[in-house]
Amino acid sequence: MSYLKIIKGFWRGFVGGPNPDQDITHNFLLENQQLTITLPDSNVAAVPSVVDVHFPYNSTSWFEQHKKSYEQHEFVRVITENWMYIPVIPILPSCEYGMLSCQVRIKQTDKINVLDKQALADFVIEEYDNHHNGSEGKNTKIRKEITEQSSKMAVPFESDELVERIDLIIEIRGKPQIPKAIIREFNKLDWIFYQEVRKNRLSRSDFYCLALSSTCFLEIEFTHRVDRSDKHKKWKKHALASQERIMASITLADIPVEQDNLLAEHTTTTANT
Repeated sequence: MSYLKIIKGFWRGFVGGPNPDQDITHNFLLENQQLTITLPDSNVAAVPSVVDVHFPYNSTSWFEQHKKSYEQHEFVRVITENWMYIPVIPILPSCEYGMLSCQVRIKQTDKINVLDKQALADFVIEEYDNHHNGSEGKNTKIRKEITEQSSKMAVPFESDELVERIDLIIEIRGKPQIPKAIIREFNKLDWIFYQEVRKNRLSRSDFYCLALSSTCFLEIEFTHRVDRSDKHKKWKKHALASQERIMASITLADIPVEQDNLLAEHTTTTANT
């Protein structure tokens, strides 16, 4: 690390995070449109992986073949980058302050008309609620657990006390209600923005959703993982500013003529594999 970087690190209180001097512009073909996003190179060591460039998002068979699942989320990953925030002078091997992650992904649903912005805003919140309060949801398991504990007590909770107890435990270690989604504009594109956040935790996930068709949407997830709560104040503004800068870099436009050959070549290669 250079002397100037050390001085800058001491002034900011950390080193790492997304570095604009290491920006890389990525282009992806979303059917007849080109998605462009600028992401700083990751400062986390990882095994290089092949990044696809063509995403026929309206194809149900393609989506089912490539999708991943996590909690209520079903998606096809486009690209992921991670940036660690660490002390200027690391003392221990695992002394990270936290990490900012950005994942670009594509989702499909036939439950709503995705082009309806209000419907999409309601949908992402309802999916969260329905999953965690469904038959196998985390909140449902907490309700069952607390109810069983109450039934075994010498003096069980009254009904209102039971509700209060359940709500408290859900707030502490469950999946409490999250704020309503709102609309954020970047580059004249209206994104549906929502957060998975808890009052007793600094770590959170921010989501931006952009309709691609009546059944598909693009989603950008930023995960703010806080490893040391006492150091979060040092890097949280930098992480948020980096997040905003990345969102401001995103464009979605018709595929340039010079990219037509790339699309045709990739389609032919896929058909032959």
